[in-house]
Amino acid sequence: MNASLRSAVFTALMTAAALCACSKPDASASEVAAASPSVAAVADDPCAIVSKDEVRAAFPGAESGKRNHTMDQYGMASCTWELPTSTLAVQIFKSAHTVDDEVRGRMSGFLDPMQPGLREKVQYDTIAGLGDEAVAVAVKADQANGILADSAMLGIRRGERTAVLFTSTLIDGDADGTKKALQALGRKAVARL
Repeated sequence: MNASLRSAVFTALMTAAALCACSKPDASASEVAAASPSVAAVADDPCAIVSKDEVRAAFPGAESGKRNHTMDQYGMASCTWELPTSTLAVQIFKSAHTVDDEVRGRMSGFLDPMQPGLREKVQYDTIAGLGDEAVAVAVKADQANGILADSAMLGIRRGERTAVLFTSTLIDGDADGTKKALQALGRKAVARL
């Protein structure tokens, strides 16, 4: 699959997964921001949840983060960083769902729906000590076994707020290494969530 087609497929899958996984927030972003000054900075600029240097340490060659408003209507503040071969994205939102539910729901967009037992075969790692709850997952594309594309995600919940960091780029094709890179970013992000 060529790079532009892969990028278009990734964008379509991420948008579809986000729409399926998200719920209508109980409060507007401005109400949430007004409740806490530390939340206001991130709610106004989700690109502030991790710095450019922090992103570059995990994903060399990353560009500066750019605010993405396509999910605002669903109560999600989004930012993307262009990587040499893909995109890293973060979405911050208020959710009643567990992070495990959020990450599993989004991951379903990367799995062949005609293989119903596949969801149980994907390894989801609970990350202790990262917010109130954190879950990471990374898979390498394996069309023959129902994994449609490379994907890596980290979901973090702190209080009522959730952040999901995701990319379709695996660092050097390594799922475990990519999970570790996302966890390193998550450790920086959680204090700003």
